Amino acid sequence: MPTAFGTPEHWRERARKARAIASHMHDLQARCCMLEFAERHEKSARRAAAKLAGRTLPPIHEDKGD
Repeated sequence: MPTAFGTPEHWRERARKARAIASHMHDLQARCCMLEFAERHEKSARRAAAKLAGRTLPPIHEDKGD
């Protein structure tokens, strides 16, 4: 049984909150970072949903060449 922390709803709510915070940010770089956090939370929601459905997704690798 998954905990609330691992549910798709948990991650979608975190993404929603990150977007709400971003909408009030005036600094463009900070806003972009917050929106990236939101997208990562959405990815976590998709992975949690897949896990609940008994599917697995490939590992997340975000190599941006830094």
